[in-house]
Amino acid sequence: MKVKEILTLSLVAALLLAATGLYAQDERKIKMDEYKAQLAETQAREAAASEKAAQLKAENTDLENQIAEVQGQIDAEWEEVYALLGTDKASVEAYRAELAGMEEQLDGLAALSPEEIFQRKDEIKEIEAKIAEMKESNIAMLTEMQNKFAELEAKIAALRDKMPKNMFDQYTVVKGDYLWKISKMEDIYGDPYQWIRIYCSNKDQIKNPDVIKPEQVLNIARGVGENEYLVVKGDWLSKIAETVLNDPAKWTKIYEANKDGVFSEANLIFPHQVLVIPQ
Repeated sequence: MKVKEILTLSLVAALLLAATGLYAQDERKIKMDEYKAQLAETQAREAAASEKAAQLKAENTDLENQIAEVQGQIDAEWEEVYALLGTDKASVEAYRAELAGMEEQLDGLAALSPEEIFQRKDEIKEIEAKIAEMKESNIAMLTEMQNKFAELEAKIAALRDKMPKNMFDQYTVVKGDYLWKISKMEDIYGDPYQWIRIYCSNKDQIKNPDVIKPEQVLNIARGVGENEYLVVKGDWLSKIAETVLNDPAKWTKIYEANKDGVFSEANLIFPHQVLVIPQ
């Protein structure tokens, strides 16, 4: 290759390198300009967001102040209500918690079988008595409490609908049986004197307690029904009336409800008799 050609190629190469360097510098300049533009845009958005956040914070603080003011007015009005009722906020909260506890108790009972509910019927009566007692409080006048009482009473009614009237086993009479003998059996009552309890539970089919027939199927009560009372030694009608009806003078109502097939005399009752208690 001639010297002239070599020089020419070298010159071309130098020019190409120079052009490449200039292009790279221009590209770096373009990228830096783009970066700066994007940075400026990001900083502008960040500033706008900070300004908006500050505005929202101020609005939120103003809203919180308004809420606090309204809540203060509500609290003041409630204090007036509490004063009219002769109570205070703490007492109302305790009253509310007690109702909630009874509701939880009723919900627990509702999850039981009918037989289990029957076995715990006294628990239902205790809740009813407590509700009646709580209704005597001025706090019961609050609409919230009135609504809660209605809910509780509906739950109690549902429990009573689910609960059997009584729980019975059955015994089929065989030749030679009589009530005294049946009652004495260990798997019945293990006590001959409770024969009258069998009679009371079956008086729809036993007209004369001294006469029962083979193949008769007798109900053997394993509990006392909701509106029944099991007489114990030392009871008399006025005493029972005071216990179950809160008024000894109402003994005549018990007598009238049971005179057919139970009493021989108004003043003569026996242990283990099962009396119907009128509502």
